[in-house]
Amino acid sequence: MIIVTVKRRTVILAIAAIILLVVSACVAMSMPRLKRMTTGVRPGVTLSGVAVGGLFADEVRQVVLGLAPRVERMPREAIYHSETGQVVPEEPGVAVDVDRTVIAVMAAPRGASVEVTTKQVPPQVTAAMLAPVYRVATSERAVALAFNVAWGEEWLPQIMDGLAEAGVHCSFFITGTWARKFPELVQALASAGHEIANHGWDHPNPARLGEADLTDLIERNETLLRELTGVRTQLFAPPYGEVNQKVCKVAARLGYTTIMWTVDTIDWQRPAPEIVAERAMKRLAGGNIILVHPTEPTAKALPSILTGLSQQGYRAVTVSELLRLGEPAHDRG
Repeated sequence: MIIVTVKRRTVILAIAAIILLVVSACVAMSMPRLKRMTTGVRPGVTLSGVAVGGLFADEVRQVVLGLAPRVERMPREAIYHSETGQVVPEEPGVAVDVDRTVIAVMAAPRGASVEVTTKQVPPQVTAAMLAPVYRVATSERAVALAFNVAWGEEWLPQIMDGLAEAGVHCSFFITGTWARKFPELVQALASAGHEIANHGWDHPNPARLGEADLTDLIERNETLLRELTGVRTQLFAPPYGEVNQKVCKVAARLGYTTIMWTVDTIDWQRPAPEIVAERAMKRLAGGNIILVHPTEPTAKALPSILTGLSQQGYRAVTVSELLRLGEPAHDRG
């Protein structure tokens, strides 16, 4: 009897073990399915017509990447045809926003149809960049003082002190040959928060240059200014204010907006400081770009100019700040 009892108990334990193994195997086999049901995409969800129900986030990401080529489009840059003078406008591109698409799919309810989320890709060269900017169309009472610097280093410290006292930042369009001689002044301007911009490597007549020479005029200076300040310049003021579509096209291709001016103080002729101030305030309007140089009369006129602007409710900003306040205008108004 004892032997029979032991055998029966052994059989029962064996059967229980087998049942436990089968149950464990079934549970193990169902775990991934349960996990997909609880943490994966809800059943019946489609992404741009592709069934994605039950997929995990990393699997959805792969589906999104596979769909991207169907909808993505490279931006088209504006083109200037020198033969006809025609400007073909830019066209923004389209890119898939992978992260936002994955989030939308994972949050979609059962049976939902989701489309890939897209975002615009702006072109580097716009039609606006192919024409020079003389002012900014804005209702804001703001103007920009634009200093062209190819000489006048002896007056820059006084000018910087006057700007600092008024809490004003300006744009300084610097030539490379000058920057190479006075790197510490370039760095001081940048450290003081002023905008460093490109005035070409030296001071030739841009309209007489071919495209290769224009490219070198801008790029050579860009390289030096970036080495000195760590900043990539984005604005270009052509020497002598000599501009045409060829100049603008080369500048735009290099990622630059060509900047001219609304009001010229003609301070390089060294008139009396009062005359410089009077010219700077002439036809005062929001969006004006006022051209100045580091001369003695300008240094002496600067406090009067800044006070006059303030008294009339205007503030002086950099050219880039001005461009953010409105649309670039391609005439002096």
